[in-house]
Amino acid sequence: MLAAASVLATSCQEATETESVSQAENASQHPWDWIPEDPSLASGRESYLQECALCHNEGEEGAPSLTRKEQWEQRITKGENAVITNAIEGFIGEDGEMPARGDSELSDTEIGNSVRFMIEAALRTPPP
Repeated sequence: MLAAASVLATSCQEATETESVSQAENASQHPWDWIPEDPSLASGRESYLQECALCHNEGEEGAPSLTRKEQWEQRITKGENAVITNAIEGFIGEDGEMPARGDSELSDTEIGNSVRFMIEAALRTPPP
C-alpha cells in the first residue's frame, strides 16, 4: 500500500513538473514576458511595462514592435547609444514619431534600461 502511494505521489510530482515547464514555455510567448536576470534589464522591463508597452508591444503609430526583430535590427545599426538618445530627446522618422521620453517622466537611466531591455527582448524573438 505504501509503495502504491509512493508511486502515485511521484507521478503527481512529475505531472506538476511537466505542467510547470509548459507554463514557463507559454509565459515566454511574447518578448515582453521575458524576465532578464540582469538587474538593469529587469528594471528596464518594469519601466517598459509601465510606460512603453502601449506603443511598443504591437508597434502603434510606427513604433518598432517588440514582436518584430527586424525593426530593432535596423535601428541598432545606428548604435545602442543613438537609439537611447532618440528615446530621450525624441525622434521623427519615416515610420512615425518618438516623443521625447515617450511622454513619460522616466529618468535618462530608466529610459536607457528600457531601451536596452527592448533591444534584448526583440532580438530574442524568433522570426515569424
